[in-house]
Amino acid sequence: MSDLVKREFDVLAPNGSNYLAWSIDAEILLASKDLLRMIKPKDDKDKSTPAEQAMALHILRHHLSTTLKNEYMTERNPKVLWDLLHERFEKIETVLLPHVKHEWANLRFQNLKTVKDYNTALYGITTCMKLCGLKLEDKNLIEKILSTFHPNLRYISRQYKKDNYKKYVGLSNAMQQDQGDDETIMQNHLSRPTGAVATPEANATSFKNKKDIKGKDLRKILMEWL
Repeated sequence: MSDLVKREFDVLAPNGSNYLAWSIDAEILLASKDLLRMIKPKDDKDKSTPAEQAMALHILRHHLSTTLKNEYMTERNPKVLWDLLHERFEKIETVLLPHVKHEWANLRFQNLKTVKDYNTALYGITTCMKLCGLKLEDKNLIEKILSTFHPNLRYISRQYKKDNYKKYVGLSNAMQQDQGDDETIMQNHLSRPTGAVATPEANATSFKNKKDIKGKDLRKILMEWL
């Protein structure tokens, strides 16, 4: 049966794999309802009403997997429930970190279709790394994407390097714009009648032409697509 109340964020997985993100989301939601003191009282004098206790407990249980909800079915104190989950899963980063490092090491721009797809994978990895206490700098993100272009497109990677981007978001935006331009060019190319002569500007690479790429290179690349 579907839940009667919509969840504000993902439930805590049975193995606690998403505990770090879950605990942050839970704290934010409780704080927004002035219930954070139900799990993190400032002092012994911080009193709460039964209704507040029940509401905080409902929020926590509503965002547990069915397995965990059943395991802690008899726990009626939100702070005790919070502390038990924290004790059980607080070291989950020691389990996640090797996996996240493996994903980072094997992330390749050439294996993904678009810059958007790459960024989705990238930010998923970097978010987990931050939660595990590791933070990558912009130079690390820039080096990662530019060093994992397909070998046939390494000349384009060199052009982006020459632009000397300092912020990854700037490089990412430029690449997405270039990729969008090239998709338009490709659509125009495919829409020409059969036998029509290609215009000198046509380019079927995954990215926009850089100024120092010679016309013969463009024709060679275009012929590879035909």
